[in-house]
Amino acid sequence: MKVTRLLELSVAPAALIAAMPAVAQTAPTPTESAEAPQGIPDIVVTAQRREETLQKAAIAVSAVAGDTLTKNSISQATDLTRLVPSLQIAPAASFTQIYLRGVGTFGSNAFAEQGVAFNLDGVYLSRPAAPAGLFYDLERIEVLKGPQGTLYGRNATGGALNVITAKPKFGELGGYLNAEYGNYNAIKGSGAINVPIGEHVAFRLAGQYAKHDGYYSDGYDDEDTRAVRGQLRGETGTGLDATLSIDYAHVGGKGSGGTIMPLLDGKNRLGPSDPRVIAEYLTRAPTAPVPQFIARNDGYQDNRFFGASMTINADLGFAKLTVIPAYRKTDLDFVSYASSFLIDVTENSDQMSLETRLSNKSGPLNWVLGSYYFTEHVTANQFFDQGSNGTRINSRLGTDSYAFFGQGTYSLTNTLRLTGGLRYTHDNKTQDTEAHTLPFVGFVPGVFPLVPIIADIRSFPKSDVSFSKVTWKAGLEFDLGPRSLLYASVSTGFKSGVLFAAEGLNYSKPETLRAYTVGSKNRFFDNKLQLNIEAFYWDYRDQQVTHLGAVQVASTPGGPIFGPIFATENAGQATIYGAEAELQFQPTRDDLFTANVQYLHARYDSLQYQAYSTTGVAPVVGCATAVTSLTGASPQARIYNVNCSGRPVVNAPTWSINAGYQHTFQLGNSGRIIAGADTRIESSRFLSIEYLALGQQGSYMMSNARLTYETANGRYSLTGFINNIENKLVFSNSLQSPAKGGTVYNQLRPPRTYGVRGSMKF
Repeated sequence: MKVTRLLELSVAPAALIAAMPAVAQTAPTPTESAEAPQGIPDIVVTAQRREETLQKAAIAVSAVAGDTLTKNSISQATDLTRLVPSLQIAPAASFTQIYLRGVGTFGSNAFAEQGVAFNLDGVYLSRPAAPAGLFYDLERIEVLKGPQGTLYGRNATGGALNVITAKPKFGELGGYLNAEYGNYNAIKGSGAINVPIGEHVAFRLAGQYAKHDGYYSDGYDDEDTRAVRGQLRGETGTGLDATLSIDYAHVGGKGSGGTIMPLLDGKNRLGPSDPRVIAEYLTRAPTAPVPQFIARNDGYQDNRFFGASMTINADLGFAKLTVIPAYRKTDLDFVSYASSFLIDVTENSDQMSLETRLSNKSGPLNWVLGSYYFTEHVTANQFFDQGSNGTRINSRLGTDSYAFFGQGTYSLTNTLRLTGGLRYTHDNKTQDTEAHTLPFVGFVPGVFPLVPIIADIRSFPKSDVSFSKVTWKAGLEFDLGPRSLLYASVSTGFKSGVLFAAEGLNYSKPETLRAYTVGSKNRFFDNKLQLNIEAFYWDYRDQQVTHLGAVQVASTPGGPIFGPIFATENAGQATIYGAEAELQFQPTRDDLFTANVQYLHARYDSLQYQAYSTTGVAPVVGCATAVTSLTGASPQARIYNVNCSGRPVVNAPTWSINAGYQHTFQLGNSGRIIAGADTRIESSRFLSIEYLALGQQGSYMMSNARLTYETANGRYSLTGFINNIENKLVFSNSLQSPAKGGTVYNQLRPPRTYGVRGSMKF
């Protein structure tokens, strides 16, 4: 896209914001900077591997302060969608799917790797289940949009979600406690204590407990999380400091739920094992005597997470050295029926990483050089049962990756700076798998009652494949004034190939993304008005699409046999462009209006893949299909080519708007009352590449409100809150039954929730 088009896009949201009602997302409680003593305070971020205010960071980044997460009852990653318009985060059994402007990963098995990198205190967490049990005692969350590889250890195409925990503070004894109770028997508690140990050592202990009953009629979609984090920080006073962090979390309960579409009983959320859902499911073809799967009420999660990392900083004189060794262990054990069939998984993964960086600002040059090593070993036993079709996959997976990266910013003048970055990545991935494809192939002849025959087609996929890529970034930034910044950049991203359980070709090629960005960050009227605008154009190629596809599961003299496996193939090329604007307006110290608006045009230039039909009839999709001559695993099965070119990118609504207003009523020595309300408005979006009406979320508006009393010294507060005031049914995920074409199960975001929260600081 031409630069003039980008500039046009950057102006459009500003005009929209000026015209729209002054309501916005809940105001953050940011880290204050001496640079802005009055008006809107600054948030300090480290998105560019150096401390700077959000307004000085010449990149596309949004930040949410930790206190805002508490005020909005955020206790898991899926809740973040309410706060950041560019994000769509959905549950998938015990996994988490993160999409940013339509770029993400639908994969929800041991082979999956996120398209949006998830980092905890600078440590990349590889597993799709990794974001669980981490959202407490946080300093802030940063959402970086577009490729970030020239500054970060692990590369990703869509961007990065950085979670930054609150760190121990020297010479400070104190802490806080938060306690919350709400409907669905919700009980949430979090707290932290900071203990100084001498002048140069401090310890911080934080924890979280979050529990509520299921939102579905059969108890699914509940929460039961316990987590604890300990951090020890010390410094020598001679330029050396280190922080050791150890965290543990257990995620239990029944796990996520889903319901058959269309919903059977208005706004009542009928879970997968509800008798009404089962009865409806059994009427869908193929019916008995073809083997049927009956969802049960015995789903569970018993997932455990452990992490240890150390961040070491040393002043070498000519540069600052940062070394981050880290280890993470993820043990998953869960049974889920959210997608209409059985998902039974045990998975154990161990990952280790080492990131080393040198950085300095010498004269007009600000630079970072780094290296990164990552290794991971995964053992996974996965069973997927749909009655008339099943798959059992037992795998040992390995990843070894190393990278070298660097970025520098050179000041051409006092107001004009040039940035350049380069990265080399090499990944090696291996698998040693035993796979069982279990199709229904008929009945035992002459036997009554009918006895179904389930074949067992065994295969032993093995992989040892490497991927290498050089990616880069170039940018220019210009100070239009003391509080106005204009920036432009082009950057490239790369995500290495993904393995899957197949004979022959069993991995995808890498996907790539080139991002063009023009943006401006501004403060006006003595820091009372903040307006940030960004226009972007993303060229997304060889997109890795994960879906239930046809892969080779056996070789015969007559040719290969194909079976249905969740595979990842390079099915898509997309053009994504749009604009985003963030507004904060604080006309008085007691009033704050905020708004965040994103316009997104995301279309597939090409999207072609293969679909497996267990019954032989054409797959139920909203795209053109054509049968192939490939041989399926059962006599009746057929394999179809599907062409969805020109369709919208999934999880990419054209419009996303967050808006809100907060007012503080000052009561003098009696304290203050803070009233706030916010809303999120989205246009429609598809949730899967099948493009079915039942798998589409229509336009909606979801609002929240809260009322807080706070003592004059800020030590105590009591809040009443209500979320999803409209009690709107909003879909978060969608999957068509592999055994019953056209039968769709959707997952839902939380219903109306309300409660009270008390906080104490000491």
